[in-house]
Amino acid sequence: MALVPMIAVVDDDKCFREALAELLEVFDFKSKAFEGPEGFLAAHTKGRFDCLITDLKMNGMSGLQLQQRLISIDPGLPIIFISAQSTSEERSQALRGGAVAFLNKPIDGDILFRHVNIALNRLAGP
Repeated sequence: MALVPMIAVVDDDKCFREALAELLEVFDFKSKAFEGPEGFLAAHTKGRFDCLITDLKMNGMSGLQLQQRLISIDPGLPIIFISAQSTSEERSQALRGGAVAFLNKPIDGDILFRHVNIALNRLAGP
């Protein structure tokens, strides 16, 4: 893992995406924001990002579909879902797929910080 962790943010809501990237900087993380899963996948290489924070429902590919793609190309990348609307089945599917957390919008910065650290510690291993 890099000295300063690089967090990928994928959300089709520009205001939320930018606010989340700024919040991550306040927490001393680097971040790279993407408008959608397709842009993230085009820029992704294994090891480039230390954690992914993604919305559930986006135009085109959903967060769950993105998670399924990453299981085959970068299975160790920790994923945190953030969503304004989700069903219990969607939450369960994300967590069964290995997501570190599933948080509701609007997010609490302290809770996000705690879950990002859990994700980064999972990446570092025991």
